[in-house]
Amino acid sequence: MVTPILISSTDEPRKLVVVTMEGPLADPAHVEAIRTVLPAVPDGHSLIVDLTETSEFSPGSIEALRSIATDATVLGQTMIVVCGNLDRRAELVLSDLDTLVPVVPALEDALPLAQSAA
Repeated sequence: MVTPILISSTDEPRKLVVVTMEGPLADPAHVEAIRTVLPAVPDGHSLIVDLTETSEFSPGSIEALRSIATDATVLGQTMIVVCGNLDRRAELVLSDLDTLVPVVPALEDALPLAQSAA
């Protein structure tokens, strides 16, 4: 099974942690890698999860994303999901992920949301 690539970076001036995932998100265990980032997000920082380069979602992986979004909310962290692919973003919205955290089409759309939360 092809596994996704996870890249994490911190933008200290903007108070952001950006996690980018590339490849298929078919296995919910792969999505769980995002959960490991939650405790490492510094206070006052927002977490942006960029899924633009993912090639597919499974129902289990979407449910794992919903669970992580719930955990972020419980922890008081701002989490924003970016997905530039219209079909995959529609899958996220149809799963009601956007009722838990913002789901936006581009990183540029996430930045004002992250800054207003800081």
